[in-house]
Amino acid sequence: MSLKAEKAKLFAKWGKANRKMALELEQPARGSFELDPLKFTKRVRVKTFDVNGFYGVTINGSYPKNAHILMLPGGAYTLEPTERTREIGEYLAVYEGFKVSIFQYPLSPEYSALNAHECLMEAYSSLRKEYPEDDFFLFGDFSGGGLALSFLQVLRDKGELPMPVKTAVVSPWLDIALENPKIKLFQKTDVILPLEALREAGRKYCGPLENDHPMVSPLYGDWNGLGPILIFSGTEEILTPDCELLAEKAGKLEGTEIIYKKGAGMFHDWIKVPSKETDGTFKLICSFFRDEDWE
Repeated sequence: MSLKAEKAKLFAKWGKANRKMALELEQPARGSFELDPLKFTKRVRVKTFDVNGFYGVTINGSYPKNAHILMLPGGAYTLEPTERTREIGEYLAVYEGFKVSIFQYPLSPEYSALNAHECLMEAYSSLRKEYPEDDFFLFGDFSGGGLALSFLQVLRDKGELPMPVKTAVVSPWLDIALENPKIKLFQKTDVILPLEALREAGRKYCGPLENDHPMVSPLYGDWNGLGPILIFSGTEEILTPDCELLAEKAGKLEGTEIIYKKGAGMFHDWIKVPSKETDGTFKLICSFFRDEDWE
């Protein structure tokens, strides 16, 4: 593990990051507006869009390709995008040449999963109409990753729009109730995620849906016909046991290719910290999207 990643993990432990997140989930801040066009680097062009009052941006650098990433930010379905969300979008646009649309879907506790999926479907449909020549890719981290994988299943079932070419997720939340018994073992090393606070946030996000409904817990859905999916998780986070369960299904699926990469010694959603490991993860994701020799 690089020095930057090691320091980040130590700071998270010493700073009691899990307790801080628990407090944030209990009283989520609103109005940070880190996706304000004026906050983006001048190296990208920014276009805003609106879906039923929910905000999104599409950015691109000087020479955008017809490769378009729909990015769903994490935050336990509760917390607003951070400065790091914006920086990741800028990196993908400026250095990797993608168009990047970041959509702030409805958040809990004000809204539920049904609202999030409804708005995401409208956003995806609208983007495809506006950029008909683009190949679309889906990317999400943490709850954004969980939503991306649930959305793939909804999109396939509706059958009204083309599926994304490929999907990549980092530290996805696959079971909203976090019931895997192995989580207790991983809880000893996870210095970021507060288990009980997440379970409570998950209950609020479910709204009228049951815990095992695929729209909130994609792990329990039908995984056939979803296309190529690249999944990352760290060996020291409580979301990994469910990622391992999903990886076990990989060889039995039709129309879906699951590639699972486990980050040795890595903590939850490490892409939020600039480091050698983060750079490597994004290089793999971009090469995967481009069909380059990446493994």
